[in-house]
Amino acid sequence: MASPFFVINRNIIVLLRYCDIKYAIIYWLLMTTKEKLMKKDLKLCSARPYPMGVTRTEKGIRVCAAFSQNKNCGIILFKKNDKTGVTLKFTEENRYGRVFCAEITGDTDSYTHYMYFDGRKRISDPFARYVEGLSKWARNTSESEYRCRIDDAPYDFGNDKKPYTKYEDSFVYTLHVRGYTKSPTSGVELKKRGTYQGLVEKIDYIKSLGVTCVELMPAYEMDVLDSSVKNRSGGGNMPEGSMSVSDRKPGNVMISENGALKNADKIRHKINFWGYKKGFYFAPRTAFAVNPAEADIEFKDMVKAFHRNGIEVVMQFYFEDNEASDVILSAVRHWVFNYHIDGVHLKGNAMAPGIVASDPSLCDIKIWYYGFDYGRIFAGYRPETRTLAEFKPDFMYASRRFLKGDDNAIGDFLRAMLYNSSEAGSINYICDYEGFRLADLVSYEHKRNELNGENNSDGSNNNLSWNCGIEGKTRKQSILSLRHKQIKNALTMVMFSQGTPMLFGGDEFGNSQDGNNNPYCQDNATGWVDWKEASKAQGEELIGYVKFLAQLRFKYKILHEAKAFKLMDYKACGYPDLSYHGIEAWRPDLSNYSHSIGMLYCGFYDKADKEQDFFYIAYNMHWTPVTFALPKLPEGMKWKLLSDTEENGEYRRMRVLKNQEKIECSERSVKILIGVGTPVKKSQVKERKKIK
Repeated sequence: MASPFFVINRNIIVLLRYCDIKYAIIYWLLMTTKEKLMKKDLKLCSARPYPMGVTRTEKGIRVCAAFSQNKNCGIILFKKNDKTGVTLKFTEENRYGRVFCAEITGDTDSYTHYMYFDGRKRISDPFARYVEGLSKWARNTSESEYRCRIDDAPYDFGNDKKPYTKYEDSFVYTLHVRGYTKSPTSGVELKKRGTYQGLVEKIDYIKSLGVTCVELMPAYEMDVLDSSVKNRSGGGNMPEGSMSVSDRKPGNVMISENGALKNADKIRHKINFWGYKKGFYFAPRTAFAVNPAEADIEFKDMVKAFHRNGIEVVMQFYFEDNEASDVILSAVRHWVFNYHIDGVHLKGNAMAPGIVASDPSLCDIKIWYYGFDYGRIFAGYRPETRTLAEFKPDFMYASRRFLKGDDNAIGDFLRAMLYNSSEAGSINYICDYEGFRLADLVSYEHKRNELNGENNSDGSNNNLSWNCGIEGKTRKQSILSLRHKQIKNALTMVMFSQGTPMLFGGDEFGNSQDGNNNPYCQDNATGWVDWKEASKAQGEELIGYVKFLAQLRFKYKILHEAKAFKLMDYKACGYPDLSYHGIEAWRPDLSNYSHSIGMLYCGFYDKADKEQDFFYIAYNMHWTPVTFALPKLPEGMKWKLLSDTEENGEYRRMRVLKNQEKIECSERSVKILIGVGTPVKKSQVKERKKIK
């Protein structure tokens, strides 16, 4: 029998085993007759190729798919709760190269799902907009058991409006849909943990941080189980949630006998928790839904809820190098047009950014990648609004080196802080999903990836981290205080960089992965956000500090300019837009051994700020205190201290400096000063001199 009838064959085998052979024959005749009758109602008509996939039309069902074989291929249609289906084989009349396209007419209304067959293999549709069979997280399911849904669930976005926030006004927050709320400490009710609805419950918190854009790690449908790993006795101390074991016969061990595997169901599959792999790019992840049958609706509800709160949604997509360009472009269009997402972060395929960025219908969405061929994309013209953004680790490396006090770091740090291209935005982060969490960056100098089952050989060794004196966890208060201060130093660098700041969810309150810098397979406490840290005193203080930095950044335009600083006094106001300082005003130490710098932002260049306040940020990453000479403000203005990372909670009020000429920064700390007051005009100054 041909493979499309394997379900029937299996039932016949069962009947032959337990019943008389005549009953098996009768069953086979009945099923064959039933299928023939159902086929009579259906007819394959010719249709033009493209777009790919299956859609319902006025006449019936239109199908277009690519196959490896030109002869034995076709589609299997299923009614609700039908395990057998009706098989329709394509003919030469339906073929365009390796693509077969047809319109199925007749009584098609009752068919709800479908699968393809290619030779002896039953396969799913890579263009399917909804795939059933993967809703159980990390369950080992054969592809032959999948079902692709024909119809989209109706949905009304109503008055949903995309925020279209510019890069200079954006604050990105990256998270994993499951990992963000899966922990019992998240405070989300059990059924909503690790789901789209769980994220909706966290919107108020996310918004309170000042976030304007949420970036989702891969949320398209996929089988999270990676290649099989033999279950060696005593091998691998991998924790629960990192592996899935298929073991239908307890006690059996997989062995090889005469070249054939026995007990092959005793296999461990590593869980790809992050999801950077090929998947069903058009379908939402059903395992992230409270009701898997309505995953598409729940995802759209989530997007709509974020938009209501002025927050954009950007999705990550990993495309393999050999992925077809029509798949890439069609998938992005599908999510933008049908799910209202605001942008995509493309990973993997080097051709993907050019393909997506060159599409006219996607010219107003955010597109992130490591880099772009601007000459080919813009063809000599610069965009009025930046939609592209570079997502690369330059800022991360530079700021980490400066943070830990490396020599030869000051130059790279300043370049990274000021980088602001007119062609594209720049997403600046000090920690991303891969690598140490921010709390681990100041707690570990060496990765702790043993639980990943790869003998600690995976993950980057170039962490550029410093443990503040003791490796890993400690109760020593002086070490904990220094780590807390270093986290605030890092947050200050990110939030005052001229690119778009990005935080990874949980870093804002000290979430830790216990030194694991590559928990791609850890669907457990290691990979989940531990919300207990948010309720601790230090966690609450860090959250408050992030809110303070975000409010300060977006209140003053001079701190988040759309264009790069010129480092010149082009307004002839007596001050450059941005200037550097050190132990002497206007004379910064930019030598290879410098670990401190003062940065003065001149408020005269901020048209939106009526007060035209000045800002002076003193970074001292040296292991000894440094006294900075303060540049003199215009007459009528005074320096006030806004915050000092050496102290906790002092950012809630301004304090006038007694000494307006200098300020001391303790070791490894950052001070933020604001120059306030009404500048005295030159004419007023002259009048005062005359009076004197």
